[in-house]
Amino acid sequence: MTILVPLILALLLLFNNIDSGFSQGYGRKPRPSRQDKNLQVPYVWNILEYSFPSDSDRRAAIANDNYVQNNGLPIDVQPHYLKNKPVRTFVTIPRFQTGIPYTLATISDKMGPNGPIINPYPSYRAHNVNGDDCDQITSAFRVAITECNQMWVMDSGSVGLETRCAPQLLLFDLNTDQLIHRYRFNTTVYTPSASLLVTPIVVVKDPPPRGNCRRAMVYVADVNYHGLIIYDHMANSSWRSEHKYMYPDPDYGTHTVAGESFTLMDGIIGMTTDRRNLFFHPMASITEFSVPLHVLDNSSHFLHGTGALESFMPLGKRASECVATATDSWDNVYCVTMNPIELISWNVSTRYHNKNFKKFPIDQDILEFVSGMKVVTNNEGKEELWMISNRFQKVAAETQKTNEVNFRILVYTLGTARMNPNSNPNDLHTRLVFSN
Repeated sequence: MTILVPLILALLLLFNNIDSGFSQGYGRKPRPSRQDKNLQVPYVWNILEYSFPSDSDRRAAIANDNYVQNNGLPIDVQPHYLKNKPVRTFVTIPRFQTGIPYTLATISDKMGPNGPIINPYPSYRAHNVNGDDCDQITSAFRVAITECNQMWVMDSGSVGLETRCAPQLLLFDLNTDQLIHRYRFNTTVYTPSASLLVTPIVVVKDPPPRGNCRRAMVYVADVNYHGLIIYDHMANSSWRSEHKYMYPDPDYGTHTVAGESFTLMDGIIGMTTDRRNLFFHPMASITEFSVPLHVLDNSSHFLHGTGALESFMPLGKRASECVATATDSWDNVYCVTMNPIELISWNVSTRYHNKNFKKFPIDQDILEFVSGMKVVTNNEGKEELWMISNRFQKVAAETQKTNEVNFRILVYTLGTARMNPNSNPNDLHTRLVFSN
């Protein structure tokens, strides 16, 4: 039997029933998986293992209901490679409910009873306690690291169903782990306690070594109120785009993952770019759409015009819905479909059709509901596809068990990264590259 609830309410239904000396968050080297030599599964959890600066901080969090052991659903993963250092892995834990001590973390190399211990980023004190201080982080949803060694964080400002603080974009310098920029959205581009800003896609127009990383555009999905917000970093301004393609399709509002079904009418959520177009889809849809970036980047289309509706295009259909998506340097777009559970890729030079999809031999049992996905280049020049699987279908159906592995981070080695992929956007080769 399916249930009809919004994403946050589904999490509320589940979670209402149920040491000092932080490291820098640099985790262990991923271990190979038995299923595929290109696949690694470096981290698994039954439930999340939070660290605290001291025992007194832990006790205070428990006493104030700011820490409930079983609470916390990791949504996004973001690896960060620096030369001569192991990978540092970020995760987000949005505050779908109270009882989550912090919502942006790094994974340590220390183990707890239920999985690796996570540490707050950038610090324990930088996190908002349920909306009490809007200068802190309230609810980090997804993040994006750019070639500028900077990380953009989308803080939805929501706790449960309530907007406690204005949604904001936070920019961290990963060389120093300092906050260097904050942009609070105003209510001209979102609706409090109705909008939910979740997915930031960042395009840097002046990347290093020649540029200074000031000309960045950030595209943010409003999953609940079905729109797209565009932020111009240099101008420090934002505008909103709306289109029927950002709305859920009622024919695909009931999702089945690993034999369990739930109903969730989420709009635009999955987004990625080849630096010329934004590719996007609602969660409740099997259709992929696109719009040119130059159209989105022109605020006049949306502030004073018709919204350039004719520039939004349907590309084609998949066999099933998917959530997260990402693009590699060869313009291959990845997503994990729900039913059947498959990791697929499509090259943007081809028609969006099943005959042009590449399918990967990954065990379905470890790919259940992939909510976060990134493509990064490691220190050996190989591209990796990082995914976080959280078995959300069990959260929605209230069948999650804490004695089972519920959360996994997976790493799939794709192949050699294309050199200088952004140097000439009009001269893009179109070949798939995979490791043998």
